[in-house]
Amino acid sequence: MTGAAARHGFGALSDVRREVTATTAIAGGAATAVVCVLLMWLLSLVPGSTDVFSWVHSLAYPIHFVLLMGFIWGIVYAIRGLTVGSRATYLFEGGLVARRRSGPLVIAWGDLAAVKAVYKRKQGDEGKVAGYKVEGRDGTTIPVPLLLTGGRDAFIDRIIAEAGSRGRPVT
Repeated sequence: MTGAAARHGFGALSDVRREVTATTAIAGGAATAVVCVLLMWLLSLVPGSTDVFSWVHSLAYPIHFVLLMGFIWGIVYAIRGLTVGSRATYLFEGGLVARRRSGPLVIAWGDLAAVKAVYKRKQGDEGKVAGYKVEGRDGTTIPVPLLLTGGRDAFIDRIIAEAGSRGRPVT
């Protein structure tokens, strides 16, 4: 990422916003899936000697269902880690560089078009903010997740300050 920043003359690195790495996603998803399968197997041994209509079976079925959902979530999370890869957004004095599997995305502060809020629910401009999309004039969009520390996100605050100093809209 420093190579892309150097080619655009962005100056020194100010901050980095890292998302879940591919290794973490794969390991976490695989571990969750394995644990859920083992627990389902262990749970299947318990009611084997009891009557089908006993309270043990009544309790085991919903627990199996929850474990099955955990297994599916683990597999999906691991596959997401494989397909999306590691992501990070680097904040330089002269702009943003985002590392994606497809290659770096670059937006210089001079080419900044807008900073738009991303809401947790898709109901327009209401609800809790999940992050921001930084848009460049050439159509490049870099999503930046919101990570609050003490009620503020210094990384996002710097981006918003740059947009404000250049008269770009922050919505």
